Amino acid sequence: MVVYVALSLLNDPGGYLGTDTGGKVATLKVMTERGHFDPDLGYWAEEWDASGALHPIGFTAHTTSGRWVNVTTLPALYAGWHLYRVGGYRGALLVPMAGSVAAALAALALLRRLGVSERRAWGGYWLVGLASPLTIYALDFWEHSVGVALTAWAVVLVVDAWQRGTGRGAWRALTAGALLGSAATMRTETLVYLAVVGLALVVVLFLRGVALPKVVLAGAFLVLGAVVPLVINEVAERRVVGSSIRGTRAVATAVSAGDAPAGRLKEAAVTTVGADGDERGVVLGAGIALLLVIGALRRDKGVAVGAVAGAGALLGLRMGVAGLGFVPGLLVAAPFAAAAVAVRRRGETPPAGGAGLRRDVAAIVVAIGVGAVPLVLATQFRGGAAPQWGGRYLLVSGALLAVVGWALLSERPRPVQAGFAVLSVAVTLFGLSWMSVRTREVARTIDALDRRPESVIVSGVYHLAREGGAFYGNKRWLTLGPLAGPPAAASVLTAAGVSSFASVELAEEPPLHYPGFELVNTGGLRLFDGVQLRVSSWRRGS
Repeated sequence: MVVYVALSLLNDPGGYLGTDTGGKVATLKVMTERGHFDPDLGYWAEEWDASGALHPIGFTAHTTSGRWVNVTTLPALYAGWHLYRVGGYRGALLVPMAGSVAAALAALALLRRLGVSERRAWGGYWLVGLASPLTIYALDFWEHSVGVALTAWAVVLVVDAWQRGTGRGAWRALTAGALLGSAATMRTETLVYLAVVGLALVVVLFLRGVALPKVVLAGAFLVLGAVVPLVINEVAERRVVGSSIRGTRAVATAVSAGDAPAGRLKEAAVTTVGADGDERGVVLGAGIALLLVIGALRRDKGVAVGAVAGAGALLGLRMGVAGLGFVPGLLVAAPFAAAAVAVRRRGETPPAGGAGLRRDVAAIVVAIGVGAVPLVLATQFRGGAAPQWGGRYLLVSGALLAVVGWALLSERPRPVQAGFAVLSVAVTLFGLSWMSVRTREVARTIDALDRRPESVIVSGVYHLAREGGAFYGNKRWLTLGPLAGPPAAASVLTAAGVSSFASVELAEEPPLHYPGFELVNTGGLRLFDGVQLRVSSWRRGS
């Protein structure tokens, strides 16, 4: 926690890793100003735009209760709101930080059950906490780290059912279900892990010789444990918001499963091995992942070390040529996850620290981690594969596989282990650098727009106002979307009596025109990573 807090000081609290965070921070800001927990963002132009087609924060839903909501979960938001009231955005970050710490402790518990030495188990704790994608997600207001922690501890209970026999099986199942259900109130993909972990528990108990009626009972207890927090969350959502949030998202996810197969295959490649969000990044990431697998599998020390070194060279090439940016591929952002492929390997005498490695336990953890991947990729939200870090929908699988990879590499030569560790630290430092630059550049840009003399800003960049959640409400914004363009914005501005405004567009796109208003002047503004904005002043036409 101390390290996380120190790292968070490198970032600007006015900018974030992703636009979803901006929507949550805008909600925290409004609720704090209002003084009570109600995630209603409001909308200054509701009188003239009842549908919300021009709402400043993209993807804001207008609920049946009349609220304008831009959050997807209440539990983390509720905890974060109390902390935000005390310490601002940095205070709210204690929620994801606690999640990453709990996930690292789950990794420690799994490594002890895998039979590695206590020293190596603690090494895995530090790996997951400070040299994995969970390090990045501890520093942005996401629910991912909390979801990973809850799910990983459920996997610990499945492993205990395998190692410790039938005693207290029902209570383990009930507790595992409660953990997974709680995670599902924050992360939709947890429903996939609920099914996979439930199947693993049933199989484990059956293979342990548990009578079939007791196996069925354990499965029922797991489902019951999951249903309770889900029902409580549903009731809370309807009471606070007036409608369902998680239930609606789960249904939408299920309905969209498998649609647009070509697009899903492309985004699956980006999510698993992409070193960047384009085709070249996928090819480069696939090369890195392949070399890591060779380094974990090959018995020849020279070949193994050479393969890991080659992966490092390719990773260095990506960092040097493309510059700071997202690394969306799981196996690139978490190199040790690639080493889990060696789980079925036999025939080596483990060195000190690797003695007694439980490959049966490793196989269970890998089966859960890998088994969930196809279903998650088939149901993940489309369009968000590139602008993310380390496959955020697959963070649970990445953490589980990294734990197993760390354990299995205790059997490999020290140069191979060191190579994997260096790569993990290097890619994490790269992500921390990108996050620091991104948050500062976004905050600088939104602050510059916030200080303009115009009282209204019309954004032709859909996610721009969402990036600046910390500034929400300081100035009136309208955001052009697929359902409303410049004529609709001009109509709202005219009806609201606005005589002048500023417009923001991507400099590379053709200028937009607003009927009834005249262009006064145009200037430029840099967002980040080479993205240039065109900012124009307009006034009511004569």
